[in-house]
Amino acid sequence: MKQIVTIQEKTDKGLIAGCDKTACEGCKGSFFCTSKKSSFTVTNPDGIPLEEGDKAVIELPPGKTLFSVFMSLGLPLIMFLPGYFIGLLFTDNEGLLFLSAIISVAIGFAISALYFHFRRNRFTPRIIRKGDAED
Repeated sequence: MKQIVTIQEKTDKGLIAGCDKTACEGCKGSFFCTSKKSSFTVTNPDGIPLEEGDKAVIELPPGKTLFSVFMSLGLPLIMFLPGYFIGLLFTDNEGLLFLSAIISVAIGFAISALYFHFRRNRFTPRIIRKGDAED
């Protein structure tokens, strides 16, 4: 996935960038999207000279994008069933079974959060070139 961004700030951890808001106008998911309201960190592994206000093209490979979606949403959803069946070992009360399943979903979200906390750099978008020219 490639996206044109504007460099907003230079920091010790990398560059802070923001998306071009015109790309959001035709998107059906823009109502749920928070990227148009926030900035995010990008890496510059090739050392491309950039200043505040410059345009750049960032990339996050599709495999990493799909994996991050799975870890963020799929893993907690998958955790629902084991939580339910583990609850069956202890009780047959439907309320407690549902609570057990919801607790396992929360554990799935916690695992996902910890994974991304420690592997953040692997999923940070990287700058591939300066400017807004499309390939």
